Amino acid sequence: WTEAEMWEAVERGPHKSSLTAAAIAHFAEESAEKVRVGQAKLVLWDDIKDNPPPQLKVSPIMVQAHKSKAFRSILDLSFRLRLRSGGFLSSVNEATVKLAPQGALDQLGHALSRIIHAFAEAEDDAKIFMAKWDIKDGFWRMDCAEGEEYNFAYVLPQEEGKPITLVVPTSLQMGWVESPPYFCAATETARDIADTYCNTPVGSLPDHKFIKHVRGDAAVGALPERDASDSPCRYCLEVYVDDFMSIVIPTSREQLDHVATAVMTGNHDVFPANIIDGNDPISEKKLLKGKGQYSPFKTLLGFDFDGDRKTLWLEEEKRAKLLTILHQWLRATSREHGIPFIE
Repeated sequence: WTEAEMWEAVERGPHKSSLTAAAIAHFAEESAEKVRVGQAKLVLWDDIKDNPPPQLKVSPIMVQAHKSKAFRSILDLSFRLRLRSGGFLSSVNEATVKLAPQGALDQLGHALSRIIHAFAEAEDDAKIFMAKWDIKDGFWRMDCAEGEEYNFAYVLPQEEGKPITLVVPTSLQMGWVESPPYFCAATETARDIADTYCNTPVGSLPDHKFIKHVRGDAAVGALPERDASDSPCRYCLEVYVDDFMSIVIPTSREQLDHVATAVMTGNHDVFPANIIDGNDPISEKKLLKGKGQYSPFKTLLGFDFDGDRKTLWLEEEKRAKLLTILHQWLRATSREHGIPFIE
């Protein structure tokens, strides 16, 4: 971008959805927190406008309603600014030279098939246990190369009259075209490391700080603490973007603890642990909801898996929604009036 184009982008500022009093308060709190944890920095436009960083690009920020909080911030890296000269300024995504490894993305389409295959290969009398872990704020844990963070700058929404402030995230952003392959390369690496740990002798890994969250299911309690026969640990590890899934046919509780510790330790080797559990890369919020607890019944990739019967169903909420639509169609259609094409 030229210096004149940067000026126009700064003057254009954030999306109008970001300029309500509630949204401004949201951005003030969010930007302060991102600065506190080292994931962003604030830069006054007056301090750099005469000699801006060469990578500086300014995209509009907007807000969307979110199910678990008031707003979700969305940085529109596909936005093309119409210049006063009549042309368009290329978006960050359009200007990106794609260098991220694509192989990790290719794995996404095979994760569900491999889980189904693992179920199909299990003996009829085998009991399959499953657990799942999520990486919290995944893209925000991927640091930009020094200087490249200025590609993700945006004008902080503020009340009129305040000095123009740029928020410069120092981490990959959700809307960047290269964020998914870079992030998936990291999570696939964590999966590979976890697999290496799984192949160490059962009981050889020190207990993970979150190990208590994988215990508690009655079916797990029915397993012996240890396997006197020292049977091999049979497991399958899959990752889908930020979801780590463990499928195990255990002969003891010790085997389940071993696989869980391997997965969580592998995660922390790539996404370093935080001494504050609520800020840890492994989502404590999801652990407290029981997502990481081993059970013969678990929702994985939108399907409810039954480790006893070796079956899978479409997730109940989605199944109910589809059945409702089908029933509406059956009641409303006839030979003369079919289903609206858009539906």
